[in-house]
Amino acid sequence: MTATLVIRFGALGDLCICSWFLAGLSRRTEVHPLTLVTKKQFRGLAAEIPGVDHVATLEASGPGSLLRLACEVRTLRPATVLDAHAVLRSRLLTLLAGRSAENRLVKDTAARLKLLRHPGAEAPDAPRLRRHLLDRLDDLAEGAPGRSLLTPTVTPPLAHLRPAESGRKRTVGIAPGARWPTKRWPDKLFHAAALELLEEGVDLKIFLGPGETAWFDHSPLFKLTANSSVEIIRDSDLVTVARSLASCRVTLCNDSGLLHLSEAVGTPVVSLFGPTVAAFGYAPLLPESCLVETDLDCRPCSRTGSRPCHRGDLACLTGIAPAVVVAHIRKILEVPL
Repeated sequence: MTATLVIRFGALGDLCICSWFLAGLSRRTEVHPLTLVTKKQFRGLAAEIPGVDHVATLEASGPGSLLRLACEVRTLRPATVLDAHAVLRSRLLTLLAGRSAENRLVKDTAARLKLLRHPGAEAPDAPRLRRHLLDRLDDLAEGAPGRSLLTPTVTPPLAHLRPAESGRKRTVGIAPGARWPTKRWPDKLFHAAALELLEEGVDLKIFLGPGETAWFDHSPLFKLTANSSVEIIRDSDLVTVARSLASCRVTLCNDSGLLHLSEAVGTPVVSLFGPTVAAFGYAPLLPESCLVETDLDCRPCSRTGSRPCHRGDLACLTGIAPAVVVAHIRKILEVPL
């Protein structure tokens, strides 16, 4: 038995992709006890990841909180430390804890920046850009005993949160939000797709993240709340959201954290990518999932999707027709469970 500690702060999507890696890593008994270091808001969800024996959290953003976390790490005395984030904060944590990491995540940031400078062109180091974040996380196992291939398993890491399969045959999740407005498929297009699905007898669950109620209440999607076949999921903790996503047969979403949470519970996605691209390492993982995008020479235009559209028309997303999206959803709904 070898005590192992994995550091991953990041965002919700990062943690969900990391859960595939952690579940695979934990199947090797020599890495236990396995501790995950993450942010406070992810504690409940992190505790649900199979094989994670302990969750240590960063309680706040200030230096005092990082110092307290370093003291906790020091008392744990892990034999192996894997820095699955490789940012200044994770490096400071290991420094303050008085030890170095056996392995750190390699991000290939330079290759991504080259792609941003020459969008629409094949980069000379394109093979690096074809690697998913999970591939890079798998490489961290070189710093842990008994390295083995840790690609996605047949069973998603949070599949135990799923209800009986019979309860999710005709329910579609819709997650219209994203951290940046430029990554959101327009509300009117979400609304059009939702209406078509409702006409086909599909039940809908609309998922709203923190701070998304304000724009949702003034969007065309709000009109759907009067329909008895539509359920709104808001102001819920992440485990509750995960269980609700798990009750859906497919989730329609943007390039957002709920994409990866949906897949982690075993619900495939139809994901809409605009300013970002699969080469950034966050494409869907499940075989049933699909990524829908518009082929434009200006994509990608932003590493995170935070920059305003320089064209002013958000053509990368407005060019995706609701009928095309519904066709992808229909195809998944027709696959036997």
